[in-house]
Amino acid sequence: MAVSLRQVGKSFGKLQVLSSLDLEVGKGEYFVILGPSGEGKSTILNITAGILRPDRGEVYLDGALVDDSKSVYVPPERRGVGYVFQSYALYPHMTAFDNIAFPLKMAGWPKEEIRRAVLEVAELLGIREILGKKPAQLSGGQRQRVAVARALVKRPRVLLMDEPYSNIDPLLRESVRAEIRRIIKDLGIATVMVTHDREEAMALGDRIGILRRGRLLQVGKPEEVLAKPCCPDVALFMGYNLVLVDGRLLAFRPEEVELGVGDFVGEVIDVEFRGQWWAVVARVGGALVKLYTAERLQTGGKIKFQTKRLLEYAAQ
Repeated sequence: MAVSLRQVGKSFGKLQVLSSLDLEVGKGEYFVILGPSGEGKSTILNITAGILRPDRGEVYLDGALVDDSKSVYVPPERRGVGYVFQSYALYPHMTAFDNIAFPLKMAGWPKEEIRRAVLEVAELLGIREILGKKPAQLSGGQRQRVAVARALVKRPRVLLMDEPYSNIDPLLRESVRAEIRRIIKDLGIATVMVTHDREEAMALGDRIGILRRGRLLQVGKPEEVLAKPCCPDVALFMGYNLVLVDGRLLAFRPEEVELGVGDFVGEVIDVEFRGQWWAVVARVGGALVKLYTAERLQTGGKIKFQTKRLLEYAAQ
């Protein structure tokens, strides 16, 4: 395994952020951790990188123990890890070239080797023409590519990415992330990315892990997790509606409904046009649910529907 975290725990004061967390990422795999803000996603990356130490548990990279939370500790510069921060963390007074070259200079590489490595990774990411510019002169997408180039320039064995696309214009985000994923996969570098964006995780991850309350509740291929969430928490985060009916906790997806028939009855609270469909918010029992329909419904009106697929969980 490229990355292995075993029974890792981490607290900040009285706040427990990670609790006996296990994580396995294979060589060349693009693994995405999905979860809300404040659930410990960045803490996992920082522990993997060696920026933070776990209170308990072990961290392995390529099968080698790099932290046992006691006596064994390999510092970040010796872990062979690249890190793309959410803010990109570029040095404003340096050119793009110097930002990318910085980790190589710190490692004592010869000047000509640094130049060759920077030009190679810049060519790979399509940013050679901006190498003489400073971050303030670059667009969000260009700054993001520079940050990725800096993380890749030493050809790390593991790449860590913390919400890397959140600061890019939504119109460019999809194409930029797809292109960078292709480059990373072509290089065969194991990647751990964290995000709170479900669609992003589904689009990019070979596998995804759903993080809640310091634990990975479910790990699997995106289509598997979407089709069969293991518990209500995962179902809710994957976009399912949850409704309590006669002591049964039922889950269904907004697009898997048929109007006009069935046992579900509610009141339309809100309607929004989404291009291909109408997004309807309705009150069913004591819950608000979202439905996608081909027809426009009237706010305040009654709604009746059935689901094409219904999951049932033990009521909590």
